[in-house]
Amino acid sequence: MPSRIDNHTLSQLISDHPRAVDGASLSPSDWPLLLQAAHQEGVGPLLYWRLSKSGELVSLPTEARNSLRGMYARTWAQNQKIFEELSVITRLFHEKGIPVVVLKGACFALTIYPDIGLRPMGDLDVLVPASKLAEAVEIAESLGYADTIPEASPGLHDLLSHHACLQKSGSGSITLEIHNSLVADKTFAYAVPVDWFWEQTEPLNGSSKNRFENLLVLTPTAQLLYAASHAMLQHGGDKAPLRWYYDLDQLIRSSGSRLDWDLLLEQAQKFAWSSALKAALAQTQDYFGTPVPDTVRIRLSRQTDHHESLVKKKQSQPGTKILLENQTLASLNWHGRARLVLALLFPSPAYMRWRYRLKSSWSLPVYYPFRWWGIARDALATVIELLKRQSVPRT
Repeated sequence: MPSRIDNHTLSQLISDHPRAVDGASLSPSDWPLLLQAAHQEGVGPLLYWRLSKSGELVSLPTEARNSLRGMYARTWAQNQKIFEELSVITRLFHEKGIPVVVLKGACFALTIYPDIGLRPMGDLDVLVPASKLAEAVEIAESLGYADTIPEASPGLHDLLSHHACLQKSGSGSITLEIHNSLVADKTFAYAVPVDWFWEQTEPLNGSSKNRFENLLVLTPTAQLLYAASHAMLQHGGDKAPLRWYYDLDQLIRSSGSRLDWDLLLEQAQKFAWSSALKAALAQTQDYFGTPVPDTVRIRLSRQTDHHESLVKKKQSQPGTKILLENQTLASLNWHGRARLVLALLFPSPAYMRWRYRLKSSWSLPVYYPFRWWGIARDALATVIELLKRQSVPRT
């Protein structure tokens, strides 16, 4: 029985290779913690599927069994609705001559998972050419999608974001992110041109091809580079859920010879994303024993870039909100940093009303000082956190 429930325990339970941990090794008291972790890491449906295939599901406590079955059922129903939306969006975009590349969770659910109910998705991500972004947003708005989050500062979204984030309300709301670039854009230090990724696209194949005619996906090589860099640079290793590493593992295992390791390392070096790729593959291997060729690991270990310190910083828990924002600030150029700091300190009235759920503007004179007081308290907590870190002896 594992000494504690962590991602290594979960990775063993959801792996399809020989496991050191199985459902029988867990006590009834372990299951509530395991279920909570599986839900947070987005692998509950996958855990249900693995235990069902191995025959271990029937031996689980009834509450655990029902909880896992519910995670799978909810994911399947939500994904079915998302894919219905994707089918409509793809058709309408194609009619207007807008090519569509499906990204992240939706792409993985359609390509490397045997069942659409196994990969939870927070939203639906697609990539369109930058020149077609405005037209794509108009089409989405005609389907009932809307931008529901006010900008903290006028023009900040265009400056810091690489996608339009829209939401369709109603029963089981859906968030649609229409990207015009990948990982980052404009003011981010690690932003790269999107042209190479467009050169690395191919039609969606397999059982889903007829349902999503004209839908494109990234090649396995581009997909791996994008997913690794998205996890390590855009979000940070400490905020990457276990399902993202499982995506990488399954992508590598399922791609076989279609994965061009030489091109992957070459492009990672050109983009200065080698450190992100290295960190993502190392963590994936640690969890799942992913078959990365030794020659690739050796070559990658010799590649360096100027984002290594940022990747390392983003692999640790920030501890406070200010330290979390500092991770974002470290990713920006000076213009982006100044704009973000101003937006954090003096957000727009529309954003304040949305953030604090204010019904009128009369409360704004009170809530701005309230916000600044919260920032001051977090600043004090940040100083204490940094002092604690300095007092810990280095090994």
